[in-house]
Amino acid sequence: MISFENWTNGFLVTLAGQRLLWHSTKRPAVFIHRAGEISTAWRGAGALRATMATVEGARCVFTAGITMLESLASHPGGSTIYSLRFFTTDPQIDALRLVFHDIRGARWGGLGPRETHHVHGKIVLPPEENAVAFALDGRFLQCVSEGIQTFNFTDTRMVIDLKLPASVALGYADSTEAAYELWHTREEWRLPVESGIETLRRDGRAPKSSTFAVGRLGALSFSGADPVSYQRLNREFVGNAQGELSWKIDDMILCQPDIVLPPEYRRELPHANEPGAHSLRARNRYSKLRAGFARYWDACERRWKERGLPALAHPSIMSECGVGFDTRDDLLFSGPDLIFAPNLIRKGELCELALPSGEWVHLWTSRRYYGGKTTVHAPKGNPALFYRAESEYAWLFDSIRQMASRL
Repeated sequence: MISFENWTNGFLVTLAGQRLLWHSTKRPAVFIHRAGEISTAWRGAGALRATMATVEGARCVFTAGITMLESLASHPGGSTIYSLRFFTTDPQIDALRLVFHDIRGARWGGLGPRETHHVHGKIVLPPEENAVAFALDGRFLQCVSEGIQTFNFTDTRMVIDLKLPASVALGYADSTEAAYELWHTREEWRLPVESGIETLRRDGRAPKSSTFAVGRLGALSFSGADPVSYQRLNREFVGNAQGELSWKIDDMILCQPDIVLPPEYRRELPHANEPGAHSLRARNRYSKLRAGFARYWDACERRWKERGLPALAHPSIMSECGVGFDTRDDLLFSGPDLIFAPNLIRKGELCELALPSGEWVHLWTSRRYYGGKTTVHAPKGNPALFYRAESEYAWLFDSIRQMASRL
């Protein structure tokens, strides 16, 4: 599925039949930066020549003084990992830039490159943190660097800046799930993110709106983030929620598996400012509902630890969701069988959402939905939460509905 083609002054990387990284002296894909120069002083790495080649890969040297090692490894189940490793003996060369050019007709489910990116801007990873991005069809891209990593998304291209030494792994599997398993089970590619991702606007400032924060929550599932990243972000949500928004944050957290929540929210209502018996009733209801989900939450945690499939996921990485979900920030999967809409965009108790194809059961009413746009009543304590009709935990979800009707 992945191939590397050398010619006189350049190379071409093809993934699943689509040209991805294309380098030549006329159209560089690899740039270098020298210490002491201004941040925008990037120059092409020049022409390259192969100095060593084997069945497993090759060693290439650019005329600008940077070395690239390329290798291709096949794994059981038709999975493939193609890696590019970059280093230099020139102490003045301190950073690498890779430019993934546009490919007409390519569809990477939000991974890129694309003719048009719905979200422009920058993602910055601090030093010693790494990320993995997954596409709908089982492809993934992982970058590793000891310094700051910057990902820029613009129309027609995706640009990645990495401190040297650095490496990039391109993977392909038969499905998104298989790609997760490949990344998770091979220790040399599994590099967890220890803290949250800082997502910036074009002007370089961090957005503060809660609507965008939900997008960040879903974006973590693209990144290979570990549970700590989700827990920190959830603390931010709770700390920043004010007024009417606070109960919607509570409902959003009610829908999330234990492993992604700070311990203090797993059985306690995050916001409980109302006085008297009503507050006590709300606390009791929240605690009992979360305890009712415990068996499912445990299954989500095992699935993550054993197979690398995150307990909280953006719908665009679920292959059965189809096209269009990569641009949404109002829907999240809680494990494989629950899906919920945080409902932070609209005021009031009505929630508009678009369900993936298939048969979904509204947890609070048992009403069945068959995908597409819908509007449901989502009052305080009853968020827009649905489960798969064919789920092996359907009996559990139904028992939770019955219990909730009595609380």
